[in-house]
Amino acid sequence: MSRRNCPSCGARYGYELERCTFCAAPLVETESTSGTAMAVTEVSVPSVGHEDTPYWCALLQTDDGGSAIVKLGHPVEVGQRVTMGITDDAERITVGVLGTGIMGKGLVELLLGSGNDVVWIARSQSSLDTARIKLSERLARVMDSDELDERLGHLDAGTDMAALGRCDLVIEAIVEELEPKKEWLRAAESSMRPDAVLATNTSGLPLDELAEVLEHPGRFGCLHFFNPATRMRLVEVSVPEQTDAQTLETLTAFSRALGKVPVTVRSRPAFVVNRVLMPLINEAVRSLEEEAATAEQIDEAVRLGLNHPMGPLELADLIGLDVIVDIMDNLVERTADSTYAPRPMLRELVAQGHLGRKTHRGFYDHSAPPGAVT
Repeated sequence: MSRRNCPSCGARYGYELERCTFCAAPLVETESTSGTAMAVTEVSVPSVGHEDTPYWCALLQTDDGGSAIVKLGHPVEVGQRVTMGITDDAERITVGVLGTGIMGKGLVELLLGSGNDVVWIARSQSSLDTARIKLSERLARVMDSDELDERLGHLDAGTDMAALGRCDLVIEAIVEELEPKKEWLRAAESSMRPDAVLATNTSGLPLDELAEVLEHPGRFGCLHFFNPATRMRLVEVSVPEQTDAQTLETLTAFSRALGKVPVTVRSRPAFVVNRVLMPLINEAVRSLEEEAATAEQIDEAVRLGLNHPMGPLELADLIGLDVIVDIMDNLVERTADSTYAPRPMLRELVAQGHLGRKTHRGFYDHSAPPGAVT
């Protein structure tokens, strides 16, 4: 990331800029800046050269007593240490990520952007190659080519789980199905160091059942990140009964080091957020089935009436309709409450392969200007 100073007023900048915002003097390149975040602003409006939003601008009090303004691709808290756009509250660790789906890619992007070494494991080389191209495209939107090359130098991607042996923490983020997760978790643990922590990103599968297949369940827990992982600040942290206190502390501290807000929840079906969200999405789909309003109208009503940033149908498209159906089916199975059962339109869209943004069509057509699929 470029570092530029103003020789006139002393302001410093952590992003590409030709002239000082304060005095309009030409800027000169300098060495990297480190400091403590004194103020942080989230920018949600795109501008020339800053099209990808949101991003964060942090005002730093630098170690030499000066100040600097740094552009970040991930949130930070006031009081956090920042270096070259990386928070450094905690010692850098090596993190493994299992899976190349939406959450897998998002977690790798988040971790590289936060300065961690990452070991990325995929089932096949072809899926890994495709995911890596998309990852590079995403990172290129928030950093210059030099920093992009530097960050990707901290990524070890492959299909051999033996590489997990150097990880301090491994996060599983594969398909939201119980048996495949058990298989991957068991295989990952067999390649990890005895002192490393293993986590799942499940959105609500039973943690006790996942822990049963492990030799060391005391070092296992859940870090439920939300999509997109780089922007959503919440992490639901949950652990099964077998987990020791140190593992819970490690998972919580790790979440904070990423600039996230960890909320500890008990291991219950779908945890908290999805337990509340699924009925909302289901009722929105029911309203669409009954032709109470169009998808756009339903989403606009919820955004304005409930002060939500996204409507339930556009959010469902973002999450993935197949993921939504899996969560709902799991809730029905684990609670014996049929009110969680997916609405017929949801099942129909999934059966047709219309899964939302990842297939360019769900409740909305994402391959063209926004418009509801009717």
